[in-house]
Amino acid sequence: MPVHAIRIEERLWSSASPLRRQEWRTITADIVSGEPPWPSREPCTLVAGCDDRDLHFVFTASSLPVDALALARADVAPLVGEYVGLIRKLSGDDLYPAHIEPLDMAKRVLHDAGAGRIGALLPDLSPSFETRRRFFSLVVSLLVDTTRLGPLPAHQHDRRRAR
Repeated sequence: MPVHAIRIEERLWSSASPLRRQEWRTITADIVSGEPPWPSREPCTLVAGCDDRDLHFVFTASSLPVDALALARADVAPLVGEYVGLIRKLSGDDLYPAHIEPLDMAKRVLHDAGAGRIGALLPDLSPSFETRRRFFSLVVSLLVDTTRLGPLPAHQHDRRRAR
């Protein structure tokens, strides 16, 4: 398995709340439990982080020199902003039940668009759409503390379609 673990850089990790750390643990475990995120790489650990300009992804392996990728925040900011905006709407107090399903669907569409954007920006990332969706979740969680956005309502599903 090329990337066998994902860690968050120490600066971010040490300043994060326990809830945000748990979110990162969940997201990173989901990424490495699926298809290998970077199938062409040697076995390594990915260290993810960000600063004011870029997201940083550092591949560390015991036998190889450190290899890194940078992704400009500006390249994902519009999608992340829209996605976070929908999360805020979904967690708002003034939300009518009839609005939840369309907003939830819009959130899914934006998440899918984010996966496509991540795939275009990181072409060596696995071609698996689910892996790219999970990686977009990591990108969002690095840039925005989503644990502070408020509780989300449960997903609304039409029982007739669930069969």
